[in-house]
Amino acid sequence: MTNQPRVVIVEDDALIALFLKGTCEQFGSLVVGTAADGESALRILREEKPSHVLMDMRLNGSMDGVDIGMAISPEQPDLKVIYVTGSNEPATLERISQNHPYRVLIKPVTPDQLKEALS
Repeated sequence: MTNQPRVVIVEDDALIALFLKGTCEQFGSLVVGTAADGESALRILREEKPSHVLMDMRLNGSMDGVDIGMAISPEQPDLKVIYVTGSNEPATLERISQNHPYRVLIKPVTPDQLKEALS
């Protein structure tokens, strides 16, 4: 499948990461890596050069999802950054908007929302 999305999942909650991975694979995406913190996420994103990243906001370590997005976007301008956050507070959404995301999904995310975001 030539147009198969290549996805990196950046999520610090192991159960949510497992759900996202399984759902992505169910819809034909190839999950090429997962990370729970900023440093690991940047390393995987730089090595794998995915088409999409599912990015949580709050992560282990000192970086949040926007910090990672801002660091990787200039290096990979075609990367589709999809924020998956549990917060719909205006301050959080304003911070996310600074990175010009491809999509923003509010947890809990349904399989249909994820499928649409990856298409």
